[in-house]
Amino acid sequence: MDMTDTRCGRWAAESGIHKWEHVLLTDSGWYGEYENGVQRIHENILCRFHDMLGKPAAEAKVLFIPTAANSDESRPAAGKCFAELLSAGISPNNIRVYDVDCSLSEDEAMVFDVIYFTGGDTGYLLRRLRDTGFDNVVKKMVYVNKVYVGVSAGSLIAAPNIGEPYNAETAGLCLINAYLSFHNPKGAPPRTDMPLPHIPLSGGQALAVSWKGYEMVE
Repeated sequence: MDMTDTRCGRWAAESGIHKWEHVLLTDSGWYGEYENGVQRIHENILCRFHDMLGKPAAEAKVLFIPTAANSDESRPAAGKCFAELLSAGISPNNIRVYDVDCSLSEDEAMVFDVIYFTGGDTGYLLRRLRDTGFDNVVKKMVYVNKVYVGVSAGSLIAAPNIGEPYNAETAGLCLINAYLSFHNPKGAPPRTDMPLPHIPLSGGQALAVSWKGYEMVE
């Protein structure tokens, strides 16, 4: 599948009309590895988040979606993501945890300044979004320049497709005109056998995406 696909082509055309610019797709957030017992923060990624936010972090309301973290292995990583938001200055009182369970209306979602997707099971997350219709709410939030932050699986769903081979069942949100892979070794070369550019990300890297294109943040 490529961007000539009807679904992605329509979304690409619509997205240009709305001229959104606040999508941050990260490999593993802005927390890094531990050094001498202290967890490193990737300041460039964190600063880009604050720039996109455009208001004091303590005033921002965040819709936190840990739905992809549906296993014992991935749940601790979702806790790390929550801690990242606190480290960025977000008030815990301003974070709503939402498991994509139809308990939140579109109007209620639009109150939030940020929508944050953790990592985990990409296919499960995408199915939940599609089955509940919340994928359309997410796109509307992006359209009006709410900040979208993805970590691993939460970033991968922003691609045109998450599968290989690619098909309609694995079609993503089409926020970026490229295929993505995560948790690669530093300096891993991109694949050249794909119909769109392939971007391999590793820890400490992110993509700042807008309706015009994307740039690496590291």
